[in-house]
Amino acid sequence: MRLAVVANRVCRLGGMERASAEVFSRVATGIDTTIIATECEIAGASVTWLPVHPVKRPAVLNHASFARAAEKLEHAGNFDLVVSVDSAATSADVVIAHFCLGAFSSRFAGLRGGANPLRRLYQRAAEGSLSRHERRLYESKRLRGVIAVSEGLKRELIEQYGLAPSIIRVIPNGVDRSVFHPAASREAKEALRRELGLPEKTFIAVFMGGDWDRKGLADVIKAVAQLPDARLVIVGRGNVAAFEQVAADAKVSDRVRFVGLQANPERYLAAGDAFVCPSRYETFSMSGLEAAACGLPMIVVRTNGLEDFVEHGVNGYFVEPNAESVREHLARVIADPELRCSMSRAAVKTAERFDWNAIASETREVLEQVARERAQ
Repeated sequence: MRLAVVANRVCRLGGMERASAEVFSRVATGIDTTIIATECEIAGASVTWLPVHPVKRPAVLNHASFARAAEKLEHAGNFDLVVSVDSAATSADVVIAHFCLGAFSSRFAGLRGGANPLRRLYQRAAEGSLSRHERRLYESKRLRGVIAVSEGLKRELIEQYGLAPSIIRVIPNGVDRSVFHPAASREAKEALRRELGLPEKTFIAVFMGGDWDRKGLADVIKAVAQLPDARLVIVGRGNVAAFEQVAADAKVSDRVRFVGLQANPERYLAAGDAFVCPSRYETFSMSGLEAAACGLPMIVVRTNGLEDFVEHGVNGYFVEPNAESVREHLARVIADPELRCSMSRAAVKTAERFDWNAIASETREVLEQVARERAQ
C-alpha cells in the first residue's frame, strides 16, 4: 500500500500535531508513507516528506492555499490511499477527525475572537468559510472511512454531516507514559521546580494548550486570583498581551506565569499540582490525558473526550465554564492533600489505558481495511 497523509503539521509540538506524529511514525513501519505537510518530524526508510508552503496569513487563505498545493502533490503521487488529518485535504479516502468545526461554530461562533468585536466578527467569517470546506470533505463521494477521537465527536459528525455510523470508528488519542509521568518523589518535584524557576512549596495549577478563549483561560486566571495560596503556569501559544491584561485586572500578575509553547511540556506537568482547563469545546483533550499521566487531578468541563476518561471526584472534577466553579473545585484540591494524592494515583491509572502502540495498530487496521475495499 502506498499511503499519503495530508496534515498541516506532523511534529511533537501541539496536540493534533503530536498525535499525528505518534500514530504515523508507527503506522509507517512497513508501509510506504508520504507525508504532505508544512512540517514533518518523523523519518524512516518508508517515510517521504513532501513539504507544502502555503500563504501564512490570514487563516482562511492559509488553509485554502495549503489544500490546493496538497491536492496537486497528492494527484501526482498515484497513491493507493489518502488520509486527511481533519480537513487538511480537499478530499480523502479516510479522515482522522480531531475536531468538528461545524459543530463548534454552530454553538460558539466568534468565541475565538475574545472580547474584541472586530476579532469576533473576523472569526465568525473565517469559521463559516472553513466549515464549508469541512462539509465538502465529509460529503465527498470519495470518503470511505472516518476515525473519530471520541464518541462525542462521532455523534457530532453524524449530526452535522449525515455520515453513516458504520463508516466511523472511534479510536482515541494516546499518551507516551515513558515521557509523561509523575516526578519520582517530592524531592524530585522540588528539584524540577528549581530548574524551571518555579516556587518549590507553593501549589501550582497548570493550564496547557492554545486557543485560549475557547479553553477558558480567563476563568482560570480569575479563579486563581481568589486563591492566594495558588500560582498558575500557562504552557502554550496564545494572545499573551490580552491575557496578561486579564491577570493585571484581577491583580494577580505576580502569580501568573506564561512560559510559551514548550518542546518538553511534560516537565511543567510533572512540576504541577493540578491541571485546570475549563474549555468550552473539546473532542478529546490530549493535554488533559498527558496531565493525568503526570499524576495531576483534572479540573475540566464535561465535554467530548473528557467524559470518556475523567471521573468526577475520583481523578478530577467536572466544573461549569465559569471562574467561580473553577475556584470552588480548585480550592477543594488545594485544601485537601489526601484527596490530591488519591486523585493523582487515580489519574495515573487512567492514563494506562491509552497506549500509542495499540492506537496506531487500530488505525493501521482501519486504513488497510479501507484500502482493500477501495481496491475491489
